[in-house]
Amino acid sequence: MKRELERQFNHEVEIYRKALLYYAKKCDWQMFEAKAGKMFDYVESIEYQELERRFFNTFSIILGAVILTVVCCLNVDYAVHQEWLPMKSRLLFSAVAVCSFELYFYLDYRIYMNVKTRHYPKRREKFIHAIEKDFQTYSRQPETNRT
Repeated sequence: MKRELERQFNHEVEIYRKALLYYAKKCDWQMFEAKAGKMFDYVESIEYQELERRFFNTFSIILGAVILTVVCCLNVDYAVHQEWLPMKSRLLFSAVAVCSFELYFYLDYRIYMNVKTRHYPKRREKFIHAIEKDFQTYSRQPETNRT
């Protein structure tokens, strides 16, 4: 499934690249900007989905381990297993520490995504102008080669 999504992504980007080349050759810079903006939106949406998938995969695994540790600590009868009594506090403190890290990890991810989305219009314009500049030099190369 992942390979298929990778192929689809590469195919879509290739379609955008060909469209950008076509509009650069025609020197239709309004359509070029529109296509470049759509390409940026597409790439950003794919990147956002992949970041979110990776984050929640990692987050879920760690959270599951913490929950399992706490449940195990609470279900042990320490009157019967006296040798585990010193480990109880260590395990609970470790679980609290991991929960704190998970909370930090989650908040850091949320702040990162908020900053990223807040600066989205600036990054989009910067991308469009940079790629337009690159393609303008590409579209001018045949003119300089003819003279």
